[in-house]
Amino acid sequence: MSEKRKYMRFNVLFEAICRRGDSTEKVKVNNFSREGLGVLCQEALGQGEEVEVEFMIPGDNVPVLVEGKVAWTSPFASNSLERKSGVKLKNISNSDRSRVLEYIYHNWIIPASGDATTS
Repeated sequence: MSEKRKYMRFNVLFEAICRRGDSTEKVKVNNFSREGLGVLCQEALGQGEEVEVEFMIPGDNVPVLVEGKVAWTSPFASNSLERKSGVKLKNISNSDRSRVLEYIYHNWIIPASGDATTS
């Protein structure tokens, strides 16, 4: 079965805090798209659970705050102590979304063009 995505997914790695109910856990955001993000965590996130994820963009001093709903969670991989979860975005400010995408775009384009040498 092939995945049918509306929007491109970008690989990232942001240290983050995930809040759900009364619980807070350190997690990692490992990908970002227009409609969602991927989260790596040690405690399983429940499908349908409401979460709040806060992370910093490297070089920026204002946190990004995302509210979402857990769309899926995978079991532990045999070579990892982390579970993967997908979070569907419910609320992110336009400025936060723009800041994240600007960071992604800059880091996606610049290394590729930086490989070329000029004579």
